[in-house]
Amino acid sequence: MRKAEECTEKAHIREEVDRIDSALVALFAERDAYVRRMAELKTDPSEARDDARVKAVLDKVLSELEAQDLAPDLYMQFWEDLIEVNIAYEETAIAAHQGEANETSGA
Repeated sequence: MRKAEECTEKAHIREEVDRIDSALVALFAERDAYVRRMAELKTDPSEARDDARVKAVLDKVLSELEAQDLAPDLYMQFWEDLIEVNIAYEETAIAAHQGEANETSGA
């Protein structure tokens, strides 16, 4: 692992970006596992969207971006899209789970 200022060749930078991308994929996989588990715990598709929670997450991310001196206009859209994809997944997964439960109960 090299710090950015230690990179003296483009190949060094590419190696570090690849390393970081792999770490990001692993973190997204970990985050996704929690989203999937949340969908298992919720009982109605309407529970997938919690506007107060969405606002809290986005506010926290914005604060962290600003603390790291990263451009919010570059990253916030990504987070908003990520949250919307997660909500859509939860709605679908909860509805499917509800359907399975109804089939099992004979409803």
